[in-house]
Amino acid sequence: KQWYQRRESSGINAEYMGGSLTRQVEQDASVSEASPHIANIGRLVEDMENKIRNTLNEIYFGKTKDIVNGLRSVVPLADANKTRDLQKELLQTLHQKNAGQTN
Repeated sequence: KQWYQRRESSGINAEYMGGSLTRQVEQDASVSEASPHIANIGRLVEDMENKIRNTLNEIYFGKTKDIVNGLRSVVPLADANKTRDLQKELLQTLHQKNAGQTN
């Protein structure tokens, strides 16, 4: 479960991100003098801890990357303005052509 929240307070934008993750595993292991219960449990806990940590890192960094990419533009402002102006010009030309065909 994950969540993302964006709030504005006193003219300041704040973004919050959080989540929780639960996993469960069951495993049969032999118990002997060389491998007691506590060693089996420790191995099981460490394996699950590593899996959860890797999953959280993927989620956290993936979500952070999405947010950062949404906030910043990789296109320079001048190029973005030029593209927007060209789009406006094309739309005006198309509207004029369509208006000429209907008359």
